[in-house]
Amino acid sequence: MRIAASYGVEGFPTIQVFGKDKQNPEKYNGQRDLQSLIQTALDNVVKVVSARVNESIPGSGGGSQSSKDSKVVGLNGSNFQEKVLNNPEVSMVAFIAPWCGHCKALLPEWEKASTRLEGKGAFLGTVDATTEQSLAQEYGVEGFPTIKIFPGGANKSHSDARDYHGGRSAQDIVSAALDEVDRTGVPKEIPEITGDGVFKETCEGSNKICVLVGLPHILDSMASGRNKYKETIAAVAKKFRGGGAFEFFWFEGGSQFDLEDTLELTFGFPAVVAVSLDKNAYVVLRGSFNEKSVSRFLTSISTGRQGTVPLRKIPEIADVEPWDGLDGTPIEEEPLEDIMGWDDEDEL
Repeated sequence: MRIAASYGVEGFPTIQVFGKDKQNPEKYNGQRDLQSLIQTALDNVVKVVSARVNESIPGSGGGSQSSKDSKVVGLNGSNFQEKVLNNPEVSMVAFIAPWCGHCKALLPEWEKASTRLEGKGAFLGTVDATTEQSLAQEYGVEGFPTIKIFPGGANKSHSDARDYHGGRSAQDIVSAALDEVDRTGVPKEIPEITGDGVFKETCEGSNKICVLVGLPHILDSMASGRNKYKETIAAVAKKFRGGGAFEFFWFEGGSQFDLEDTLELTFGFPAVVAVSLDKNAYVVLRGSFNEKSVSRFLTSISTGRQGTVPLRKIPEIADVEPWDGLDGTPIEEEPLEDIMGWDDEDEL
């Protein structure tokens, strides 16, 4: 009777379900037929298994991640509309189950891919289909993992999703997401270096190579010329975006004195330099500035065939006003007579 009293038993029969929290069983108030009892037992088995492997699922519970570097978004019924359907970015969503072996094999690759997609117009999410059954049913999930691709653009609906049947390596996943960005999303704009924050935030860390492109002064190229240079950078960046190692920036030549001096950019613009703060090294492109030449330069870096120069210090980045997209306005020079205070009627 002491045992019965400790669990609040006041009548018979009383059924208690000892699930994931053995110290606090749940009182069973369901039907007493065989099918109902079996279903309750199975439901609690799923809950126990989910709890035990929960930490191995990125974003399970709506936000936790198994890797501190993972950018996988945890999705559930309460945030799916905001995070996926109303989000203008492309997304790939994996519906998974904690006990699924194929899901466990997918997750490390899913996490690697998520970090490589950061800032590129696409993201990856996961849904624990065992706890989000209505969401899984809405998207016709019948096996695990089921991966759905959602196009770019806001105000999407479930009918916009399509099944992904491609490879499950990180490279395959990244390539599929970026292909969808090309079709329906908004490709990443190559950022301008306007201050120290964005440079250090992006370029510091292991296995990162920042490709800095110095462009001619706006008065030398005007807006049309600068935009052509930027198109070349974007075309090169698109070729290398899936690898995850290169980050691209541009700046106006002459605006970053310490950067240009430290990296020996003394031969004019446009100029291209690749910098690894992690390895304290850099290398300058000595060829012409075109898509083929820059691509060949970066390929030689990624394959280890390009020699580097030790970086003597971290360059200081000056704060500058971002380009407004317009032609430059020449500075009107003051006449020498006004500067010297001469008067035409004065006698020399």
